[in-house]
Amino acid sequence: MEMGKKIGNKIRELRTQAGLSQAAASETLGISLRTYQSWEKDFTSSIQKLISICSFFNFPVKSMIQFIDPIPSPRNGIGITENFKQSIFHMALRGNTCEEIFQWFSDTYPAKAEGIYDSRQFVENCILDIYHTQPSILHQYSFTRTREKEKALEELFKLPAGQVIVVQSGHIPHEVVREMIIAPYGAKWLTLWAAAKPGFRIGISNGFTTARILDSIPRGGIKNTTFFPLNFTNTQVDFPISSTAIISSFLYKSAGYGITNDTINEEQVFSSMLLADAALLGIGTFSREGLYERMIRSVLGQKTVTQIREMGIIGDLNYNLFDHEGNEFEFPQVVSHIGEFRENSLVKSIGLNTLQEKGEKGARIIIAGTGSYKAESVSVTLKNGYANHLITDETIADRLLAL
Repeated sequence: MEMGKKIGNKIRELRTQAGLSQAAASETLGISLRTYQSWEKDFTSSIQKLISICSFFNFPVKSMIQFIDPIPSPRNGIGITENFKQSIFHMALRGNTCEEIFQWFSDTYPAKAEGIYDSRQFVENCILDIYHTQPSILHQYSFTRTREKEKALEELFKLPAGQVIVVQSGHIPHEVVREMIIAPYGAKWLTLWAAAKPGFRIGISNGFTTARILDSIPRGGIKNTTFFPLNFTNTQVDFPISSTAIISSFLYKSAGYGITNDTINEEQVFSSMLLADAALLGIGTFSREGLYERMIRSVLGQKTVTQIREMGIIGDLNYNLFDHEGNEFEFPQVVSHIGEFRENSLVKSIGLNTLQEKGEKGARIIIAGTGSYKAESVSVTLKNGYANHLITDETIADRLLAL
């Protein structure tokens, strides 16, 4: 039996054991039903997706690897990834759209393109495969900062000089690529700060950009530093970007070990936050559906999502929900603060007031992200002092300056 079909059979077996329908699995994984069904027939997606599936079903990655055929030797002219993936990555970095890239792929490899159902997901998978296996390709491109816009944003939000980074990558149509481009700037900040203070403590929130920033720190690049999660989730729905998963992945890459929910508890997180030197957070929005909304819907139902929208919620920071004015809304079914006795909350997190207070006392509270649809959430966060550092690109910067 072919490798992809063996993996597909195992995915189907794990889903059945978990008592989930294909529709429920696809919803929680954040993919289309058609894509998920194709995975159970013949899994041909990225390595990252396979690792995520194992995490979701609590299945050891090592056990899944037994289904993967040995990789041909590069001496035979075949590497870990095929050349077309490298071409796709280069095209994405040069600003080609998904449609343009897939059209090139279809013209060049018609037989391969014939069986692809979701062209956008295919292009993103190729980009991620190269990012994780050949990250040095990204270093071949230079994306500089725009000091004029950085200064304008610092003045707009009354921030000291040097606390805003705006990268000139707004012309790139792929959000996942823009995240990769801005990430090294965040990695540089963390590396410099940690080197200047042995015993540096930093809280990590969930988010793809947060993960990319830690990805950009070279092995051994940060030492004598304590990382701790800013939140805990009581569901597996957002497994790819949970705080503990991001930290564990980084620590495993850097030192060969990770953390689990068993090795750090709420009391330790709360204590760590009191002593924290910095916090790194992604920024969420309800202007369009994201992972947080899908998580809420999957666990608590559409009614809860509707209630949140009717309350005027526009975004979230560390899972804490806020409106246009930055008012934090209590919704204990969904989120409650670490240190509060709310057993049934979907998420436990460090609250906005705590982040604000830490920032006022000199802690560096960083938000990082890209995409113009996040601009309002970024604006509210900075105006209310929930963060005092920003890493972004022109997609958000231009919208902020136009608001």
